[in-house]
Amino acid sequence: MDLPFLLKKAISHLLYPSGLVFIFLFLALLSSFSRYRRSQTRFFLLLAALLFYFSATFLPSLILKPLENRYPRPEKEALAKSEAIVLLPCYIASNPGLALTDRFGGETSKRFLAALLLKKQFPEKPLFIIGAGSKEGPGASYLKELAEKLGFEKIVALDSANDTASSARIAKKYLAGRPFVLVTAAYHLPRAVFLFRREGLSPIPYPAYRVVKPQDGFSLRDLWPHPLNLFYSDLATHEYLGLAFYHIIEHIPFLRTSGG
Repeated sequence: MDLPFLLKKAISHLLYPSGLVFIFLFLALLSSFSRYRRSQTRFFLLLAALLFYFSATFLPSLILKPLENRYPRPEKEALAKSEAIVLLPCYIASNPGLALTDRFGGETSKRFLAALLLKKQFPEKPLFIIGAGSKEGPGASYLKELAEKLGFEKIVALDSANDTASSARIAKKYLAGRPFVLVTAAYHLPRAVFLFRREGLSPIPYPAYRVVKPQDGFSLRDLWPHPLNLFYSDLATHEYLGLAFYHIIEHIPFLRTSGG
């Protein structure tokens, strides 16, 4: 793994809402050992409580909407002009002994299902499944195997990518100069499209699904913390940090040439 990738992962996890809550609680614990720092203890506890509450209630809806509203579903005419379908799945486990359908969860399942529905609509277009591997082995190949068991053909599995940036570089080897449909979660599309276009590619953004539904309205239940909201707050923060990171390294040649 290159230096920018390691830095991106390390720093981003510390800056997630869940990571910041832990840091504030840890600082509160340290300051509590001194009777002269009670005000600092209360301050860090207050920060942790407020950040946890907002992140576990309505914050994810507010910060996910701008990401998910960036790209609507393309019209059928635009899809028909594409020459391929590219799927960016989420993490897929390679643990020995796991059944094929046990290797991925709901996030990858939704993206995979959206890609298969497109593939059924345009069976002549090849489906490229890029990335989602792990340290133990391949990831995309498992989805290819499942797609073929379901009767789909012209499936290409590319396992070597470990993030969206490397997925874009790999796609360039196969799809340079060719328009293609890029399938991933709606919140992930702004970063994915930026990175694919940075490689000179021509993706047609296709949101597989949305976390925040257009019809979702406010209710009293939204004021009660829910662990899933904290997860989505981390998810949205990951996307914003990723976008900021790649925009920054556009102006630092050393970092860009070392992997980005």
